Amino acid sequence: MPPSEKIERRIEVERIPRHLRFWVILFSIVLLTACALAIWGKPGFTLSAFSDLTETGCLLVAAVFMIRNAYTNRGSSRVFWLFSAAGIVFWIAGEAQWTAYEVFLRLPAPQTPVGDTILFLKLVPLVAALAAEPQTERTGQLRIFGFLDLSFLLIYIFYFYAIWVIPYRYVVHDEALYSFHFNVVDSIGHILFLIVLGAATLRAQGTWRTLYRFYWAAFALYTLSSTIANVAIDEGKYYSGGWYDLPLLISVALLACFAILGGELSSRSVPSAPPAHASRSSRTLILLPARIAMLATLSTPLIGFALMSSAGFTDRIGHFRILTTLLAMLFLTLLLSLKQGLLGSDLMRSLRNSSLAHAALASSSERLLQTERLASLGQVVARVANEVKKAMEITLQSSSALLANAPAGSPARSMTGKIRLQADRTASLVNNMLSFACESPLEIASVDLRQLLSSAIGLTRAARKPRLQLESNSQEAVPDVSADANRMLQVFLQIIGNAIDATEEASSSSLVITLQVAPQHVEIEFADNGPGLLEPERVFDPFYTTKAVGKGIGLGLSTCYGIVRQHNGEISCRNRAGGGAIFTVSLPIDSEVPTAIGVADFAPVEGS
Repeated sequence: MPPSEKIERRIEVERIPRHLRFWVILFSIVLLTACALAIWGKPGFTLSAFSDLTETGCLLVAAVFMIRNAYTNRGSSRVFWLFSAAGIVFWIAGEAQWTAYEVFLRLPAPQTPVGDTILFLKLVPLVAALAAEPQTERTGQLRIFGFLDLSFLLIYIFYFYAIWVIPYRYVVHDEALYSFHFNVVDSIGHILFLIVLGAATLRAQGTWRTLYRFYWAAFALYTLSSTIANVAIDEGKYYSGGWYDLPLLISVALLACFAILGGELSSRSVPSAPPAHASRSSRTLILLPARIAMLATLSTPLIGFALMSSAGFTDRIGHFRILTTLLAMLFLTLLLSLKQGLLGSDLMRSLRNSSLAHAALASSSERLLQTERLASLGQVVARVANEVKKAMEITLQSSSALLANAPAGSPARSMTGKIRLQADRTASLVNNMLSFACESPLEIASVDLRQLLSSAIGLTRAARKPRLQLESNSQEAVPDVSADANRMLQVFLQIIGNAIDATEEASSSSLVITLQVAPQHVEIEFADNGPGLLEPERVFDPFYTTKAVGKGIGLGLSTCYGIVRQHNGEISCRNRAGGGAIFTVSLPIDSEVPTAIGVADFAPVEGS
């Protein structure tokens, strides 16, 4: 352990006793007084009152501090302390009956089924508190399944209590058998709780392991002392405040210290295992309780068959046990149906999320591959285009000089004009190639997309096509985007030009441009009624074109793709259900520029 951690741990250990000094001194005085009374005191009212009130007082302290811990913590820690406080309240209710008879009524405390059942049922919320697993990092869905598995086990435990203990009090009255069966079931319940608590202690780390060790020691002492006291009661040797009560008083005092100490440590708790270990053990943590619950559910009808085949099936106890078994099977089946429904919905949700994640991964992979192809191809294109550009500049200069010196109407002048025309065409092609390579840096500024689209519409031949119906729609408030206006104008011109070319042969053509605002971005949609896209997945590939030879080289939409990606945007295409193609450009909103409200819409243009 590093020296710094040793110093921190020593400081922590030194600070806790100071925080608990008052309670340690108080509990020490109480326990010393109890020892003195047990040695020199005589059985009677004073001894019984001191023992009963002290034990109830320690439990009240534990309950109050557990409620305080629940108030000061969050999440699974709050659930843990709330369920623990509920278990202590059950405990106090059982002890209150004993105290009321011995202290206030001054009568021997009877062993009543109500009080015994309440004391036994205190294990239900205490085990539920452990099922919250505040020492681990688990999702809410896994905790729900954990509570359902716990419910299976708790019903099973109470089922055993109902068929093993209750019949000897309510069906046939046999005090000796009732006491014996209760002591057996109560001891088994406490031992099972100690096993569960011990497993939680082994899995915990840090401050929660310290708390669980303290908790386990207190409850182990209580289990041992209560078992011995129950045997002494059956043998008639027990009296309140005697030697049998000393371990009980010590255990409830330790339980109160656990609650007080929990307020100091649980708020600074750490997960019980690092993420790597948690991933390795998560399968065991989920499947083990589920399998135990499954075994408990399957064994219930087997117990019912065994009861039906037993010799005492026809008596009153046999009938009661069969009825209790059927009720337990009903409740377990209802829980099983609930868990199956939750598992089915969780499985469907997981499958849906997996499908969405797979689709997003495939889309991201395709975009990454497309970007890498464009980047590598752009470097080659840039080098070739620069060399060709230099050659075309020399060709244009030479052809200009020849045209200036060639006589009018001569064959040399005609040939030189053809050379210059092809040189201009090649120069235009080189400029497209350089634009595709995106060599020049972006000039980012706030751009009003409606004005930019109006400019793009005006620069195209859309307004001069009599058969083209051009519509533009937008919301009243469209925020500005951060973009290079010239580059985005090039994108819009390319998409609108492609739409015009696609609808050129149609008798009635239309192009609808829609601006809409989505969370964190603006979408521009271009929808035409042309023949659609033959291969939408290849539209943005370099040198892919469906135009005739000489009308396009397949770099226009690839260039648009690169420009939009440079702006951290998205561009996509798809075919319309009724025919035609839809291109969508998505650009991030400029967060530093306020939304423009009430700006005039970019004017719709219709062919005349």
